[in-house]
Amino acid sequence: MNSQTQTKSCAHCKNDFTIEPEDFSFYEKIKVPPPTFCPLCRKERRMAWRNDMSLYNRTCEMCKKSVISIYAPDSGLTLYCNKCWWSDQWDPKSCAREYDFSRPFFSQFRELVTSVPHMAIVNDDGIASVNCEYTHDWWFSKNCYMCFCGWKAENSMYCYFVLAGKDMMDCMNIKSKNEFLYEVIRCATSYKLMYSEHSKDCIESYFLVNCLNCSNCFMCDGLRGQKYCFKNEQYSEEEYKKILESYKLDTYSGVQRARKEFDEFVATQPKRYARNFHNDANITGEEISYSKNLKVCFSAKKSENCRYSDFFTEDKDCYDILTTGLASECYEGLVMDHSQLNRFGLFAVKSQDIHYSHHCHNCKYVFGCVGLRNASYCIFNKQYTKEEYEALVPKIIEQMNSMPYKDSRGIEYRYGEFYPVELSLFGYNETVANKHFPLSKEEILEKGYRYQEHMQRTTGKETLSPDKIPESINDVDESILNEVLACVECNRNYKIVPNELIFYKKMVVPIPRKCFYCRHDTRFARQNPFRLWHRQCMCRNKLHQNHLDIGCPSEFETTWAPELAYIVLCEKCYQAEKY
Repeated sequence: MNSQTQTKSCAHCKNDFTIEPEDFSFYEKIKVPPPTFCPLCRKERRMAWRNDMSLYNRTCEMCKKSVISIYAPDSGLTLYCNKCWWSDQWDPKSCAREYDFSRPFFSQFRELVTSVPHMAIVNDDGIASVNCEYTHDWWFSKNCYMCFCGWKAENSMYCYFVLAGKDMMDCMNIKSKNEFLYEVIRCATSYKLMYSEHSKDCIESYFLVNCLNCSNCFMCDGLRGQKYCFKNEQYSEEEYKKILESYKLDTYSGVQRARKEFDEFVATQPKRYARNFHNDANITGEEISYSKNLKVCFSAKKSENCRYSDFFTEDKDCYDILTTGLASECYEGLVMDHSQLNRFGLFAVKSQDIHYSHHCHNCKYVFGCVGLRNASYCIFNKQYTKEEYEALVPKIIEQMNSMPYKDSRGIEYRYGEFYPVELSLFGYNETVANKHFPLSKEEILEKGYRYQEHMQRTTGKETLSPDKIPESINDVDESILNEVLACVECNRNYKIVPNELIFYKKMVVPIPRKCFYCRHDTRFARQNPFRLWHRQCMCRNKLHQNHLDIGCPSEFETTWAPELAYIVLCEKCYQAEKY
């Protein structure tokens, strides 16, 4: 094991990054070389292979059923609906090919990916989930529509990354059981919570942030166990109800007014350096709970010994993973649930000791395979004996190192590198990467990435302009279901569907003036970026213990960027100031 920290120059951005002794130990353990890309560039590269929400109308090429798909018509892929893909009516091994030692691995793999049929959208086979056809990467759920990346949800619409709950709409990053949530970000175990963020165990409240075990509160920040509070001030039940009624949250203008006031109020409150809870020592990142030894990780739960990873649960000894659960010793991939020693997997789940495989399920000892199920000892979808596989894999790895793939910028990709962005199945502007690392069309093309010119959308077909939509949900009747609306931000046409209207009526929510995509973008913009800055506590209260004349000496890693005009405090000072 290398016992010294090394500094390297990123092959992509040219910035320096460090590889620590613990990193070298991990790489040696899973038998991969150290990375040549820095952590941020590795994250961008992974995300550029994941399309969550750009959808297209397509046709299953087996049963001819109309489907929605994450793959554009110009992707060049053969698509099957989920029932056909999971059926026994086709054999992915029919696409098998010999490995060609005269050509780079990644060029050959991209050709194999194109030749094997793909699921139109990535879901289970329709048995584990019911009535969830219009969802993607959505599992073990019931009656969900336009939801992405989650599981164990029921009666939910327009949600992103949900781990449990029912009767939710326009929510993002929801963990643990919840019921009747609307426009909520990063909340857990709550009931009838609306327009709120980073709160837990809250009931019948509106516009909360960082609150715990509160009920009937409105426009509050950082409260614990409170009731009938407005802007962190205590009121009687009667006074509270009058304040709440005065904002007319049944109207669109009332919600807009409340949102503006809420944001202005929250800006005056000190910020906790990180929203991490119930962890052991050695945690850096954001939204981490019940974990230990996590470095530069985001949105994680019940995990240990992981680094440079996002959106994961119950993982152990993993590096550079995205949206994965119950995995161990996995590296550089996305959606590798229930796997061990899964290296560079793309939606490759319940697998063991595999390399560079895409949509392989319950497989062992496969290298460079696509679409296999319950297979072992395969290379490029071709079946080998155990002895043949074990003899051939080292030769392929050696060839990948001696004949690397070179992208359009001249960057070399040997064994141990994730797939080049320019070979992605999606245009960069279709992917998660463009949310976290936004690029203009010119920048995308300059980097040699694909740009999707024909994102599917409809405009100019509206039958009801935004100014004609009734202000109050109480004035809306079922005729709204027959209207075509237009987003006030991007002009995209959208419709209100029956279950959506039922939810709005029940929760007393005005009809949204933005399409789902713009509503999602608005929620995304309210989150801190998935990156860290080294900062010092800004507390200047000399009454706190261990404070110097210049203030608190504590330093930390935080997602609050230095240029933001907020007071950011260490945990001790935050607790002292707020409670």
